[in-house]
Amino acid sequence: MPSTQVKVLVLPVLRRYWLFHAWKEVPPQPPGVKPSWKEAVQAKVMGSFQSQWAKLEAAPHGTFNHKLFKFGQYVMSKVDPSESFLKALPQQADGLEILYPASVASLPERFVRRRLRLLAAAAQPFHASRLRLWIGILLPQLPLIPLPLPNVTIYYTIWRITSNRSAGRGAANLAAALELSSDIQRLNLAQQLLQLQQQGVKLQRGTWAEQLAAEADSLHQQVQLRMASSRSSSSSEHAAAEQQSKQLPLPVFIADKHLEQLVEPAERLLSPLPEAAVLRLAELYDQHHLLEHFRAANRKCLDKNQQQQQQQQPHHHHHHQEQRT
Repeated sequence: MPSTQVKVLVLPVLRRYWLFHAWKEVPPQPPGVKPSWKEAVQAKVMGSFQSQWAKLEAAPHGTFNHKLFKFGQYVMSKVDPSESFLKALPQQADGLEILYPASVASLPERFVRRRLRLLAAAAQPFHASRLRLWIGILLPQLPLIPLPLPNVTIYYTIWRITSNRSAGRGAANLAAALELSSDIQRLNLAQQLLQLQQQGVKLQRGTWAEQLAAEADSLHQQVQLRMASSRSSSSSEHAAAEQQSKQLPLPVFIADKHLEQLVEPAERLLSPLPEAAVLRLAELYDQHHLLEHFRAANRKCLDKNQQQQQQQQPHHHHHHQEQRT
């Protein structure tokens, strides 16, 4: 089976607001190899959806189908960029690359890792609550499904259910991969410190280095338990090995010079990322949806700045009044 590679772009938009954009790269099937039934069903469903969407897009202006297409565009533009990112993370993959600007001074790897960890931690309870909410909204609509009426609200509700479910799964998979990666880093450092102790190097008592070296065995057991829990619970060794090869792998962080040149992270502290740079990135990585995700992120960023300014204005106005009195 062709290996699935997942790539993630890290784009600073303005100040502390970043955009994460993910996609899958799947090599073509070798000649004579038939896709699995799941892949065939997914391809058929996606093909049907794209065909229906193309018909709505080609509908004459002013018709119901054209208005439905415009409504769909509006709805898609309101989806949170972090939700789109998490939905794009598959449950199973063979490689996970995090591409971020190569500037060590302005955007080091530990900041990227921390941002992803915080995003995944916050997204899990959020999308779980949203999933329960939309399921509750769907239940009263179920008797309307057989009726010969436009079921736009039902389709929208089902879409929100599947979207929040996918985003929640993506957040959980990302959090597990990042947590296991951090544990492995700590284990490697602890084993190096323990090896130095065995070679006669004395670590100062009470320091973090001495404490970490003492935790080497427990960290090793913890990593083994995490890796075992992420595998299939099946008793078949072949099935377990196959499941392990398909799970979301440990992330590999790559400092990308192209991103550094186009994004210019230091400049993003003062001004937002220009669309021209995003267009070049979309062409460079062959990501046609990157621009719309950026626009949604840019709108959210500008809305946050506007809200902060509105909150600060009454405070400044009150401060000026106190000075006059």
